[in-house]
Amino acid sequence: MLKPLYDSAKGKMRVAGLVSGSGASFRTILEQQIRMEAQGGCPYQVVGIFSDNPKCKGLDMGKEFNVPVFVNDIRAFYEKRGKKITDKQVREEYDRETIKLFDPVKPDFLAYAGYVWATTAPLVNAYIGVNAHPADLSIEKDGRRAYAGANGVRDALLGGESEVRSTLHLVTTQVDGGPILLISEPVPVDRNSGMSLEEASRFYLKPLNEMTRKLFPRVVKDIAEGTYRRDDKGLLYYGDTPIPKGLRL
Repeated sequence: MLKPLYDSAKGKMRVAGLVSGSGASFRTILEQQIRMEAQGGCPYQVVGIFSDNPKCKGLDMGKEFNVPVFVNDIRAFYEKRGKKITDKQVREEYDRETIKLFDPVKPDFLAYAGYVWATTAPLVNAYIGVNAHPADLSIEKDGRRAYAGANGVRDALLGGESEVRSTLHLVTTQVDGGPILLISEPVPVDRNSGMSLEEASRFYLKPLNEMTRKLFPRVVKDIAEGTYRRDDKGLLYYGDTPIPKGLRL
């Protein structure tokens, strides 16, 4: 039996964003909500924006769109406890604080929209979460996702790929390890561009980020409408179609 990731019978899916920078992809989720509401109705409602960075530009969207904002300075949080930023026990404590901050708005879903920190079981298990990654996570080498991690574009170029793609996936405690929801259209790689690896990485990241901004709202809408479903074994479906490696555009 297939069960939706979100049961639309519960009403509008309550969406919150996690942002560390501009939050550009979350802005497109907000803008889609406004457009759909003007056209008759949106299956989700944005209820909050959280940032680890009190100077985050993405927080400005709160005032612009009249959405509550929540801030917990992650570096100050660690410094107060005298721990390194990589300490996992402190990260769990931090993530529990995030859940408490969200309690007044009670989200069902978190959009990890440029949120740069790995998250732990308390936060992952509390809400449905989706993250965007600027590489094709369906490609595996030696049983592992070849282009997971912070340098997805660079690694794909080093791996000799003829094209690069962006991936939207469910968030788990494994960084870039969650089930794949959607893989973008390809961006062809020009091997004769004369660019250095660093230059090429920056060059191809730009169109991939643009695709993410376009596709993130689609995924949020599809989840809110119950289009993404899961069987008893955890395999994802798009409607009635199994997507073991995500829906590929």
